[in-house]
Amino acid sequence: MSEDADHKSASASPQRRSFLLAAAWGGGIAGLGGLTGLTIARLTRKQTAAPARKPVLGDEFTYDVARFQKSDPALLRYQEITRFASGLEHARALAVAADSTIVVGGSGGIHKFSAKGEAGLKIPLDQPVYSIAWRASGEMMVGQLGKISVLDASGAVLAVWSGLPENLLPTSIALAGDLVFVADAANRVVLKLDASGKKLGVIGARDPARNLKGFVVPSPYFCVRMAPDGLLRIANPGEHQIEAFTLDGDLEVAWGQGSFAVAGFCGCCNPVSFDVFPDGSFVTCEKGLPRVKLYNSTGEFTGLVAGPDAFPEYLQAANAGTTDALGSGVYAAIDPQGRVLVLDSVSGLIRIMQRK
Repeated sequence: MSEDADHKSASASPQRRSFLLAAAWGGGIAGLGGLTGLTIARLTRKQTAAPARKPVLGDEFTYDVARFQKSDPALLRYQEITRFASGLEHARALAVAADSTIVVGGSGGIHKFSAKGEAGLKIPLDQPVYSIAWRASGEMMVGQLGKISVLDASGAVLAVWSGLPENLLPTSIALAGDLVFVADAANRVVLKLDASGKKLGVIGARDPARNLKGFVVPSPYFCVRMAPDGLLRIANPGEHQIEAFTLDGDLEVAWGQGSFAVAGFCGCCNPVSFDVFPDGSFVTCEKGLPRVKLYNSTGEFTGLVAGPDAFPEYLQAANAGTTDALGSGVYAAIDPQGRVLVLDSVSGLIRIMQRK
């Protein structure tokens, strides 16, 4: 079965393209869980008489990912030093401030934690949180369905930006000086905004004249980050790539390939999230097979932060086909100490991973 054929077929489906029109955290959408429930039952041919046995495809055609769910210890570059519960249902937004304060968003609002994982302020919000970014001033940019809000450190709402697409699904926010870049999974583009939320343009829309094929986003996972080299990095999950753009939207370079092998990205749409180290290297996260991996600045695989077997609750849900298509991901953020924080949305746990 071809991974390329799988994701291209999914991206062309009208049903896939309308998955966000009625987006809600509790509304699972069949087929968006990547590798969820991948073992395929044997196929039988239609019989015209009562047969003694049914001819079936051989075991060599069974689609079984069990062997990919175990990590090679030799590839592990990080170790877990602590873990703590997010305390939120459908937690999927993770960000770290310059003072190492950790914030997690999900259904119910935002929870703050110290760098050691000690629980702090809880900010209740009436809509699920999909993304969070910290401004240098200490304000939080919070992405919710149809809007971007600006909150102060206490959680008070300072502004709610208008003039954005009504069906906006802001799954990721990146900051570059006074510019704000919002990954809109509903419209499959990155919005370019000024410091007050005024729309300045879009990045990544299909444009053959600029050699832009557009982003393939079959499910609601779409990530943007600002890299140290001054270029935006944007995941093109249906193409299994991370692409580099100028702030004006010119595509410079892309890397990544679809593969079950540890160096590639598997399923319909991965990576679902990533972050960039100060040296320009990457940490990436995948759903379906929950892998947290390391790549250098040019996209060469260099090791694992955590493999699938580090997420037993996720694997149990994935193997049972019960993961929630709108929340079942793994998300990473790099803190000022160089540690990797990993949020597993199935268990709701946040793991702090430190370099060995």
